[in-house]
Amino acid sequence: MGKYIVMDVVFKASSLNYDQGSGNYQELKKITRWNGKQYTFVSRYALRYSLLETGKENGWIQIAKGENLQLHGQAENKVIQPSSELLLSGGLLKYPEFDMFGYLITSTKPQNFREAPVKISPAISMTPYNYDALFNANIGMANRMRKIKGDMSPNPFTSEEHETFYQYSIVIDVDSVGKLDLYLKKGEEVDFGEASEKWKLENAEPDKSDNTGKLKFTLKKNKKVKIIESDKEVKVEGNHENEGIYHIVYSISDREEKIKNLIKCIMNLHRSIKGRDEDLSPKLLVLGFYENKPYKTFKDRIELVDEISEESIDEITETTEGSKKIVKVVHKTIKQTRPKFRIGGLDKNNNLKDENDVVTKVEEFLKGKNKSGVYLYKIPEIEVEKKTQN
Repeated sequence: MGKYIVMDVVFKASSLNYDQGSGNYQELKKITRWNGKQYTFVSRYALRYSLLETGKENGWIQIAKGENLQLHGQAENKVIQPSSELLLSGGLLKYPEFDMFGYLITSTKPQNFREAPVKISPAISMTPYNYDALFNANIGMANRMRKIKGDMSPNPFTSEEHETFYQYSIVIDVDSVGKLDLYLKKGEEVDFGEASEKWKLENAEPDKSDNTGKLKFTLKKNKKVKIIESDKEVKVEGNHENEGIYHIVYSISDREEKIKNLIKCIMNLHRSIKGRDEDLSPKLLVLGFYENKPYKTFKDRIELVDEISEESIDEITETTEGSKKIVKVVHKTIKQTRPKFRIGGLDKNNNLKDENDVVTKVEEFLKGKNKSGVYLYKIPEIEVEKKTQN
């Protein structure tokens, strides 16, 4: 059944993902749940984008450059996808955005796709949206222009706002990271980005000029010949031909490092949105390791509840009536609420102290030093009540 890492993450942030909106009204993405209330959410595409940007800025993730991409399709139906050359060479595995989050490449026959080894759910708010909104107008620039142009009216707009806790889940299929299957049909065209760049695949065979185990693809267009070799950093695990269909298996050796770097991105996640930098790092994290057993998520077991605290105070007032001094003592009890999380089914002793503790546990699991188990990480300001399930 393989090895899986499951992360149920809770973070706190404000107004993270806007929808198309209408006119000067900027609308947050929302979803209606079973109770009829609307909750704001951050799409998995937005989370993936922020993970890649966080990784790029910190040097943890290598992003494919523009020359590694191509357009494919007709007229307005063209889509951006990894280049055919990057696919054939196996170089896709060098980029986590393709290795971990999958792809669909339509420029080969048969089409090649990769199911994402890292699956991300949308982040959904843990409290309903109450239609808070902010009215904005760029009055500063309008005032400066008014001095030159005379009357200058700003262009006001309204944006929806929602500050709350959000929750999402990530599932990592450890055994699928760093390994891909490539399928190509002999004699079929491979598109390299332009209509004039369609070449027919003649064969895919080991490169006989050296003994490194590299593959060599030979493609032809009229009398021209194009040679593509497998990437020197990628290992060829298999090359099988059956009725003209090549099945090639590539792998790369940096699986553990990639997963560790992804964990670092999650633990330090930020998102830039409308001139703001929002901190999406976990305030609360349930980290699960599963080997050769079905994995599970705690997403439906994490509850945000109110904790009511009471504080007693005595208010003393003094008044004077004639020659008498009257002291009155009024005893008051003040009730306050603050957020608290309740989680069912957690071991009370499996706590992680900090980010380094989280990364270390992941590394130990990848190296086989610790087996299946569930752990809790939280920042000190967050209070958690663990409920043992019978």
